Amino acid sequence: MKFEIGIPSFDRAEIIKKKTLTLLSKFNVPKSMIRIFLKDEAELEKYTKSLGTDYTFEITGQGCIMATRNYLRHYYQHSEFEGVLFMDDDLTDFTELGKPLSMPFLDLIEYFFKETADRGLRYFGVNPSFNPFYWTDKIRTNLKYILGGFNGLIIDKDKDIIYCDIGHYEDYQFSLEHFLADGGIVSFDKYGIDTKRIQASGGIVGSIGKEQRDIDRVENAHYLVGRYNGMCKIVEKKYGTDLRMNTRYKNS
Repeated sequence: MKFEIGIPSFDRAEIIKKKTLTLLSKFNVPKSMIRIFLKDEAELEKYTKSLGTDYTFEITGQGCIMATRNYLRHYYQHSEFEGVLFMDDDLTDFTELGKPLSMPFLDLIEYFFKETADRGLRYFGVNPSFNPFYWTDKIRTNLKYILGGFNGLIIDKDKDIIYCDIGHYEDYQFSLEHFLADGGIVSFDKYGIDTKRIQASGGIVGSIGKEQRDIDRVENAHYLVGRYNGMCKIVEKKYGTDLRMNTRYKNS
């Protein structure tokens, strides 16, 4: 499958350099397979100064995570690629049951795409837990939360593009919409990422501020529960409002 890795980033030239790009370099991913999506020319200047010009950069012109995610969806739907692996800019590791991968990274991603296509589906992800204790050697197609920080999409030009209409929890909405549209999503529960979940600089918090992010978390959680009746529910955790998928939900 002809695919590339798409990474949206904002005000994190040094973070993406030290984290996700270093990780991909460790996995021997060619720079030619990586496309970094930036807001504007000012961001492009900062990133090329830090990273050089060996990477491919794409200016989105978008100012929020919702618009950026939708731009990426539109971009790849009209590209020559058959698939895309979306990654966040602050990933520090990607492992198998908490240990080093048993096969080369790119071979593994090819395997993810093939397994997803063989099931007649187009959206896949990895274990959403950051604790390997909860990872299992299973592939699931029931309703699960697919992390926004690491997920793959098979480009099917015969199907409508799935967009989001919220910022925070947009990854939950993509999971819900793909489950409804495609009849399932694929979760490779043996694999997972390591990242600092909330960065103080750049990214969503850097663009809208932590206070607004907290407001959006509550409002958007209630919106999703109301819109997708029976598919998810609100749970309260130490850090505040969160969502949980109904893994037993069945398409009618």
